[in-house]
Amino acid sequence: MTEDKRPHVPVMAGSVVSLLAPAPERVLLDLTVGAGGHAEAFLQASAPTGSVVGVDRDPAALQLAAEHLASHGSRVRLVRADYVSALRQLAGEGLQPDAILLDLGVSSMQLADPARGFSLREDALLDMRMDPQGASTAADVLNRSAEPELARILREYGDEPAAERLARAFATRRRQRPFRTTGDLREVVEATLGRRGGKVHPATRTFQALRIAVNGELDLLRAALPLALERLAPGGRLAVISFHSGEDRLVKEFFARSARAGHRLLTPRPLVADREEQRTNRRSRSARLRVLAKGGLTES
Repeated sequence: MTEDKRPHVPVMAGSVVSLLAPAPERVLLDLTVGAGGHAEAFLQASAPTGSVVGVDRDPAALQLAAEHLASHGSRVRLVRADYVSALRQLAGEGLQPDAILLDLGVSSMQLADPARGFSLREDALLDMRMDPQGASTAADVLNRSAEPELARILREYGDEPAAERLARAFATRRRQRPFRTTGDLREVVEATLGRRGGKVHPATRTFQALRIAVNGELDLLRAALPLALERLAPGGRLAVISFHSGEDRLVKEFFARSARAGHRLLTPRPLVADREEQRTNRRSRSARLRVLAKGGLTES
């Protein structure tokens, strides 16, 4: 057997695919296709005629997906776009998928590429754009945002209890010289909060908050959820994997409103990865999976 060299392992793939109810002729719209792990599992379970439309705004991810899904031929179509733009584009084409998947957050392969600036472990340009053609980098956000806005970003997107103190430190530092690298950011956070021991670096929340701000992740999710539910075929399923409390709160509240409107919540409580997966795939430890069926009409 050939070793799978993809740097990204799909989270809770078995649960995700089972709840999306794959079958021949059914179509999955994977709005965060990444390296294609969930898409590949769906294609295998829906053979020989199930298909996937895979979307990602990261061209490097789409290249990996194209390579790893190539054996499925015309059953796969890949689209470069953010998921709101993709939903609008595909609605114009009349696509009505049987399942839609959103696997939120940053992927392991993005973290593993030092040049992307997502990881605090490597010294690189402070970028963090999922789409390399995006307008603003993390350095831009740090250097240009007013101090109260920086505090808001840290508090709302990073759950950072020291948001105001860090924002003040960032504002002081950039008056001396602008932020340029991940090392610049890590240095200021460590000087402000201390280099604590333990598994979680004190800059982790800051990196997360800046990434979410740079990529407009919560705004995109807020806009995408109603569009996705609207595009689903009757009885179709919408699955969302979230890794951040703000993401999960948006999904939980939207699904609750949708259930009151007559749709069926398939996960009254979010599903989490089992112990073995959490042991072997660190990214899965914070994952929460929620699934909704359109109109309450579900088929196994």
